[in-house]
Amino acid sequence: MIALTVFISQRCLSTKKFYQRVILLMNDFFQQTAQAEFQKASQQLPGAKQFQTALTQSFKRYDNLIAKTITESPTKPACQAGCAFCCYYKVEVRAHEMLNIKDYLHKQLSAENIQQIIQEADRNAAVIRSITPEQHLTTNLKCPLLHNNQCSVYPVRPYRCRNFHATDAKACEQSFADPANMDITTGMIETVALAADAHSQGFEAAIEQKGLDARIYDFNTALLEVLADESCLKRYLRGKKTFQTALEVS
Repeated sequence: MIALTVFISQRCLSTKKFYQRVILLMNDFFQQTAQAEFQKASQQLPGAKQFQTALTQSFKRYDNLIAKTITESPTKPACQAGCAFCCYYKVEVRAHEMLNIKDYLHKQLSAENIQQIIQEADRNAAVIRSITPEQHLTTNLKCPLLHNNQCSVYPVRPYRCRNFHATDAKACEQSFADPANMDITTGMIETVALAADAHSQGFEAAIEQKGLDARIYDFNTALLEVLADESCLKRYLRGKKTFQTALEVS
């Protein structure tokens, strides 16, 4: 069984009995969604070398799941192309996601563009290493992969980025302008958040079961290391700790 770790709701539930019923229903949905992805991902991971193919297929299933969940929801996300406020958030990443991003960058971008990304990630990393994780949560840092308010690795963006969504665009802008104000709520669609977390955790459980690195890393410092150290992939395929200098998130 995969543990339910998603944030349930910001709404006030009127009675204890109703609250318990909602928890049970959501837990059932979470378990079914996570278990379904775990089983499919496990089948597509006969060995470590298949991790990128398995991740690509998992992303496709995720996109279909989220599209279906949004269609069934009376509330819709306010997110649109060119709205990039969430691209300044603190982002965490898994090793398989970062290795996938590296391959995409080398296939799609020029050496000059990659060097610009490295320089920006290096500036971000210097800030991140000088502050606490709590301070990082309230600090705007532009993602080095953001170009003209568009994600340059959108097809292979990590699950954490895929899971970001909001129902109030104005609140997103307010939060960007005042990142230290944690009372600003951008809203979320609970079923979408639940489905997203369940699916990604199902895939990550399959990775861990195969003995591969399931640690969580800071995005900027992991990006710097994966672009500088060719040994990252070798360590990952051997089930070792992929990143030696990137910040690990506990």
